[in-house]
Amino acid sequence: MKKHFSKFYDYFEWFLVLVLPLVPLLFTLPYRINLFLAWEGAYRISQGEIPYKDFGSPVGYVFWLLPALFFKIFGPYVATLLKVQAFTNILSNLLLVRILKQFGIKLHGRIIVLTVFILSYVLFNFWPWYNHLVFVVELASIYFLLRYLLQNKKVLNVVFSAILVVLAFLTKQDTGGLTLVLTGSLLIYDSLLKRNIKSIIFYCAGLIIAIVVFILPFTFYDFGYWFNYGQYPHFSRLTIADLLDEFLGASKWLKFYLLITAGLILYQFNSKEAFLKHKESFTSHFIVLFILFQASVIQITSYTPLDGNIYFHTFFVALLILNFQDKLNFKKGFVLWPLLILVGFWWSNVYWVRFARSKVLSKLKTEQQDDVISKNTYLLSGDSSSQKMNRGKWIVPEHLPTFKGVKIPEKTAEGIMKLTKMDVFKRDDIRVLNMTELTPLAYELDLAYDQGENIPLWYHKGVAFFDREVELYCEKVERTAYDVILFQDIPDVNNFYPYEVQECIEANYELKFKFLAPRIPEISYIYVYVRSSSTLEI
Repeated sequence: MKKHFSKFYDYFEWFLVLVLPLVPLLFTLPYRINLFLAWEGAYRISQGEIPYKDFGSPVGYVFWLLPALFFKIFGPYVATLLKVQAFTNILSNLLLVRILKQFGIKLHGRIIVLTVFILSYVLFNFWPWYNHLVFVVELASIYFLLRYLLQNKKVLNVVFSAILVVLAFLTKQDTGGLTLVLTGSLLIYDSLLKRNIKSIIFYCAGLIIAIVVFILPFTFYDFGYWFNYGQYPHFSRLTIADLLDEFLGASKWLKFYLLITAGLILYQFNSKEAFLKHKESFTSHFIVLFILFQASVIQITSYTPLDGNIYFHTFFVALLILNFQDKLNFKKGFVLWPLLILVGFWWSNVYWVRFARSKVLSKLKTEQQDDVISKNTYLLSGDSSSQKMNRGKWIVPEHLPTFKGVKIPEKTAEGIMKLTKMDVFKRDDIRVLNMTELTPLAYELDLAYDQGENIPLWYHKGVAFFDREVELYCEKVERTAYDVILFQDIPDVNNFYPYEVQECIEANYELKFKFLAPRIPEISYIYVYVRSSSTLEI
């Protein structure tokens, strides 16, 4: 019996790794912002289009490769993206466990760290986004590097780590660049310790191989214009002023963890030399300190989603476990389970806000009286803060296969159905410009894309769409190159879809109708334009 019970925690660890990431697949989730980009890039690649040859993007193409593969297997449906992210989350859990094992963190300690990771980071990342995937690629790079540094595995692991650095950079530049700094710094430290540069030579070889294979072929197209490395017309998102303001004016957890980590180092080591010579301790503390630094940078350069850098909690907790697992017996139930319960309370907002709050509070709250001022009534309904809570009915549009299994506003579904009934969409040669977040309409309505080195993947002004593109699309609009144009106005976002192009559209096309966009707050609308001289019927 005791033997079987001892296996329980092994099974429990696998449950955390493999099963919990599947939980979002049990729910019908709403269509959310940025899904349009994840879907379109994956769909176009799955259709055989080549990045930078058929479309341009300010970030690399790695983010869309796995979704494109899943589209081939499961179909190009929005809900397929949930499967992509579930797979990615399982992969991130596996990588974290392998990294924890590299440092010798024992099973029960790993369970605590995994619980923090899943509750704080994994569960709310149920849709794919490049700011998340790049961290997973970074974990993979760290894992292979640690195999060489701590386990004395073959130096080929350094090559794999370097290749993953380039893939991270081609997923998102900021975290990818920081991954280069992190892994490169650890290799330099190891080389100085061993007085041998063999690993650095292999690391550089891995970088060169990856650049030749994954970047060089695309430089024959307009890669140098589209890929953002700070050149015109792009710009750097990181400024010293923003970094100082965010770090000193907020970032309480980051600063608290920084102080504790520094205290742990000072407590354990009497001198700098002793710390530097203790390879495992130096490596673990350096990684945590660097992740804290990385998180402070990422919250400036990758500001969506707001909690995109929250993985730093996991690394700090792992460091605590590593330092105290010999002093606290985490195998004892009266130690482990209270800690897991406390972790659940710590991150209760994750499951409370998403799954429980609306059901529980609806039973506890009484009807508010008009003259009672409270936390729930002190703002008027028209206030921008409360406006986010004002939303209509969201439904699963069973009549729209691409959106099956995903909720969108009922008025959005009605607008799409009205769109599909337009006579013009019955033509085989229809030309449509879709400047909206409803990119899955390309599959739903069987639409063709503009293709070319000068065609942006998406139309975010100042990010993937610049003055050159404004001129290009205004010229297309002025010669009425499209039968139908869909344009989305997002009033609460700074110049997302280019209003200069909308002005050109309104001068040359006729507005037929508009309908609600799938976005919260529900103040964004999609405008449907047709040629002014057209006699098309709705």
